[in-house]
Amino acid sequence: MRILVLEDNAILSHALCDVLTKAGYAVDFFANGEDGKSVLEYQQYDLLILDLGLPGIDGMDILKNLRKAKNKIPVLVVSARDKLDQKILGFESGADDYLCKPFELDEVVARVNALLRRSFQEGQSIIQLNNLIFDSFSRTLSRDGQRVSLSHRELSVFEYLLININKVISKESIVEHISTFDDDINITTIETYISRLRKKLGDDISLKSIRRLGYILTTNNQ
Repeated sequence: MRILVLEDNAILSHALCDVLTKAGYAVDFFANGEDGKSVLEYQQYDLLILDLGLPGIDGMDILKNLRKAKNKIPVLVVSARDKLDQKILGFESGADDYLCKPFELDEVVARVNALLRRSFQEGQSIIQLNNLIFDSFSRTLSRDGQRVSLSHRELSVFEYLLININKVISKESIVEHISTFDDDINITTIETYISRLRKKLGDDISLKSIRRLGYILTTNNQ
């Protein structure tokens, strides 16, 4: 899953990127509201972490513009604006969650997990696919009670296919959702991850290649 962080405090933004990357997410960040508005117009993200006090364009204006454009991306506001009326305004403007500074980084990860689970799996925490069980809260995969060892990238590819189960997903879309601007990931890399997933998960998944279109993960092995 790919996350955008818009935060002008360099220490905090780097800390957020570090803890989210360790949690297995692909993270881009910008410190300016204008840059954030621009990237949101052409790049698709799974979640936005938004500081309201941004230079260039205020974070609240970015939030309002997203909702005006019918963009349903989950938004976690992180702000020093901690008054009740400011929180209410944030929620009324379209925030999905609101976290006041200062906060613990582990809480950010927990809230990000919850927002993504709510957004993509309709609140489900446990998703079963044949003998595999995926915990969307801890982002772990197990088979018959034993954890399946997947790299962060392999897990991200599997997770993206899982939330789009029974849909054909292009290789380009997978690249877009699991990598940042700084990552050296291309279609060939995705093919490698798919091959590894097939070997590790075997008959527990039906992961088919659709020529010239991409891949489809289905609920059965027919």
